[in-house]
Amino acid sequence: MAVPERSHRLYNCRGCGEQVRICRRCDRGNIYCAQACAALRRRESLLRAGRRYQLSRRGAGRHAARQRAWRERHAHKVTHQGSPAAASSATVSATSIESRGELSHGDSPLKSRRLLLYRTRTAPRCSFCGRVLSPFARLGPLRSGP
Repeated sequence: MAVPERSHRLYNCRGCGEQVRICRRCDRGNIYCAQACAALRRRESLLRAGRRYQLSRRGAGRHAARQRAWRERHAHKVTHQGSPAAASSATVSATSIESRGELSHGDSPLKSRRLLLYRTRTAPRCSFCGRVLSPFARLGPLRSGP
């Protein structure tokens, strides 16, 4: 069995609000969860930086030169608008839809409660790498220095 970390940091994702546990090895001052929140915020940051660059004199000049070169390369290509594609239809039967998360007829409420207790008693794991964590959580960063 893996040896748990001495402590881990506990925080709420600034994107979705989900509670995140992160081990010392993965912790780089993260503020977002391991799901899509960090990638989404990174993409938004890059878009903002691109817009700022586009508003600068140098960025606008380079964009104009790139557009001019593209128009010159594609000057000989002339196309006509085609016919609109026919809309396709699909039928979904009511029997093919399943509801997930509900109890089936064979499960009892006692069995579901036992499963919930088992899940809450398992050792916490890092949301990023899955490493087993100790029950001791920090709410802030580790102090560095003497």
